[in-house]
Amino acid sequence: MSTVDKVLADKIIAADGYYEDDERVIQVIKYTTRWGNEAYALLYKRDVDTNRYEASDYVINPKIIWSAK
Repeated sequence: MSTVDKVLADKIIAADGYYEDDERVIQVIKYTTRWGNEAYALLYKRDVDTNRYEASDYVINPKIIWSAK
């Protein structure tokens, strides 16, 4: 799982989950940080399989904004 800004999240979404030679992203999650900032998480297959991105004190209102088909 990686946290990125909106610009990179949008690039990965536009490329159907691919970015350079990285593993394919399976989901992009938008959430609010503990400090009130908007952030985006890139989830790979292993992250999705383990439900890694759950709400917590540091991940507020996580929402899936894109999923691979």
